[in-house]
Amino acid sequence: MHPIQKVSSYLIWIFNVLLIAFPLWIVSIWILVKWAPFKNLIAQGFISTPIQTPEGLINLAHLKLTPLSWSIGIFGAFVSIVPLFLGLLVLKHLFQNYRDGNIFSLENAQKYKYLGWLFLLDGLLAKPICDMLLILSATLSNPTGHRYISINFGTPNLEVLFSGVLVIVISWVMAEGYKLQEDQSLTI
Repeated sequence: MHPIQKVSSYLIWIFNVLLIAFPLWIVSIWILVKWAPFKNLIAQGFISTPIQTPEGLINLAHLKLTPLSWSIGIFGAFVSIVPLFLGLLVLKHLFQNYRDGNIFSLENAQKYKYLGWLFLLDGLLAKPICDMLLILSATLSNPTGHRYISINFGTPNLEVLFSGVLVIVISWVMAEGYKLQEDQSLTI
């Protein structure tokens, strides 16, 4: 087996594990948030990072979660992993192509383009919506006048957007390279 095919097989296995692990991890954090040992790990910052609100950082372990705020929080967490989940699916298919020996193809260039668009989706929609829902979840149990809902857009979003544009340009170069390779293979 060629080294690329062997590494691709390992990566496909890792992607399959991550496709199961990420949703389970999100659900477990929000289900176990009130369990004392887990709450201590969250409070110490081992499991979850604090939520940035207009009033400052709020640790998930110190929240008074109502069923509504819990639902909003878990929904926000799932919104944040949708681009990651879809990206893992695209990468899985990409490395299945590599495993099958299909390395330089128009299909792979298209998959890179999808990855670039997922970066853009993450930076423009998923991150801001996730942050908005987590802020709402964290402040929903506050008294009237101290509840917040805000959409933030900053440097982390720009980094993701820049990465997305780069991946889209790389996919374009790959597609053009494939077309040149096809033209050369048809030339006598």
